Amino acid sequence: MKKLILSAILFISMGTVAMSQTDNKKVQKTPEERAQRSTDMLDKKLSLTADQKTKIYALNLAEMNKMKEKHVKGEKRDMTAMKAAMEERDTKINNILDKKQRSSYKEWKEKRREGMKDHAGKRQGDRRNKEQSREKI
Repeated sequence: MKKLILSAILFISMGTVAMSQTDNKKVQKTPEERAQRSTDMLDKKLSLTADQKTKIYALNLAEMNKMKEKHVKGEKRDMTAMKAAMEERDTKINNILDKKQRSSYKEWKEKRREGMKDHAGKRQGDRRNKEQSREKI
């Protein structure tokens, strides 16, 4: 009987230790990594020149550092300030791009915006379906 109880306690504690070791939190990337990723994505979509890539990386890095300084863990983000900063960044990027790249950049942003709306709509639809199924029960 003692062996059975001890083995059950051992089994439960091993499961607890295993669960605590798997951490599902996202690893926060450094501002440099995020700026590089953003620049590479634009380079892939718009075929940037070396000079444009350097300027956009510097712009992205400055923006990512500003965002890191402003963000306080646990606080809600100021969405109006974030939107204004994003629009300012887009204006600066448009000043770096040539005419053809500007139109491609505008189209790409529109597609991303539509994709985000679709994704948000699906998530809200999933929530509504869950709520409705809970009400039925």
